[in-house]
Amino acid sequence: MSIHVVVYCDEAIMGAGLSALLRQHDLDVRVETSLDRARRAAVESRPDALIVVAPVLTVDDRCELAELSRLSRVILLSTAEYAHRAFEALRHGVHAVLSLESSAVALIHVITTVVQDNSLVAPLAARTSLGKQFEKKPAPPMGHVAERLTPREREILLLLTRGISNAEIAQKLSVSKATVRSHVHNVLRKMGTSTRAQAVAVAYQSGLVDAIASPVRQANTTGAD
Repeated sequence: MSIHVVVYCDEAIMGAGLSALLRQHDLDVRVETSLDRARRAAVESRPDALIVVAPVLTVDDRCELAELSRLSRVILLSTAEYAHRAFEALRHGVHAVLSLESSAVALIHVITTVVQDNSLVAPLAARTSLGKQFEKKPAPPMGHVAERLTPREREILLLLTRGISNAEIAQKLSVSKATVRSHVHNVLRKMGTSTRAQAVAVAYQSGLVDAIASPVRQANTTGAD
């Protein structure tokens, strides 16, 4: 599978380095140094992924990230100080947040995971700080959504919050990937979200994860589907 990637980076040396690295792994790469050119490249070439390298954009650049995310799967290479806020970026459509200190192997893995499985990826620091991040914010009512989700859809949603790919979910539940895709589609529709990342962020922020976790565990214990 040939993967086409656009890199948005305003530092020429870093952009050239990323381009050389990705080409070594047989990726087709195009580097742009401005937001307008990155936007135009995404429209013209429809890349499989768009890598945004901080500090050209950060988690705080919500509008710009959301705009680029509507054009392609955005992978944000972020500085460590923003790692714990990764879910803010995911909520605005970004598919993955990865530290600039990550290895080349990790970057290639994230790119292929995002492109092939349409999965989301967030740093561990973001997952462990979710409670603190949202505890002071009023949670939107999602009780009606929990009631509308089937037992299997609730289980799927919990697996999505762990960043598991469709293939891994299918293997874990002993179902086909097509079945998983259907369940994921239904979960997103019922939650009123357009991406897996948004669904996970909303599920955490609203308390939906806590609302469905215990019933799902009980169902699994008794062998219910």
